Amino acid sequence: MNKHQFMKQLTGRLNKMSKAERDDILADFEEYFACAERDGEDEQAVCSRLGDPKKIAKEYYVQKVIEEANKEKSFKTMSRAIATTAGLSIANFFYAICVVAVGYIVLAALYITVVSIGISAIAVFVGTIVFAGMIGMLAFWFFLFGGIGLLALSVLGFIGLMQTGRLFRQANMAFLNMTKRGIRRGKRYEQE
Repeated sequence: MNKHQFMKQLTGRLNKMSKAERDDILADFEEYFACAERDGEDEQAVCSRLGDPKKIAKEYYVQKVIEEANKEKSFKTMSRAIATTAGLSIANFFYAICVVAVGYIVLAALYITVVSIGISAIAVFVGTIVFAGMIGMLAFWFFLFGGIGLLALSVLGFIGLMQTGRLFRQANMAFLNMTKRGIRRGKRYEQE
């Protein structure tokens, strides 16, 4: 592969990037080829050292998506970053499936459990008040304090899950940022 073929393939693969980003990336590679030419390097050797333009474009896109997820901290941007990163390697794919997907499924199940406990606490309160005349005083106080206990458990569980969800999101973003740094480090290594 020569420089023209490499740049043509890279340009075609950078279609998900904005024109400004694409022009910036292409200018960097043009400069890299110019430096290699001044040093008397063969274009084919440079192209071989740089690697597959498809993979390079994918890595740049992953970096862009991760940066967007860091700026706009939403479920949508983070999900997109994880899905895009999963396409880079088998390890990232298994991380996305095993850790992220299962983690969010477990968090969702725990949220459902906490909400169910809160609903049952309300049911105990209502039942205790409605049937107060039919149960003894000891049972009344038992159900009343039981309802309070269930409600407190539900509220504490919800607060704890909110914190756990926040920590889980931060851990996932740390993994994505680590992947991004690895991509940059790999490019620096390839270019030396």
